[in-house]
Amino acid sequence: MTERVENWSYSSRDVRVRIPLVVSYESDPELAEALMIQAATESTRVLVTPAPNVWLRNFGERGFEYDILVWISDPEQGVGNVQSEILRRVWVLFRENRIIVPVPQREVRLTSRPADDGGV
Repeated sequence: MTERVENWSYSSRDVRVRIPLVVSYESDPELAEALMIQAATESTRVLVTPAPNVWLRNFGERGFEYDILVWISDPEQGVGNVQSEILRRVWVLFRENRIIVPVPQREVRLTSRPADDGGV
């Protein structure tokens, strides 16, 4: 090791969970952020302090790219299940409020036909 390492679990069992999510550019970003916070806050395992947060990471190819950031104090109970619970609640809140999670789409354009080689 060439750099100093800080062991956060030595002084605290709290663990931060990052949940990435993309929201369509057609959606209201302020409402989407509020709903993500609501979904995170409603999870019983998410700590009140530090409070759940939402960061806009990027203007991505498909939409606004966010991270929902939450802290839990019981990582031994699993991290993926907290992420799943929050995402399921986000899905319900988004549907109720017409916030769109974009589906990946690709457009293929053919600009010319291949030359007829007379064979295969």
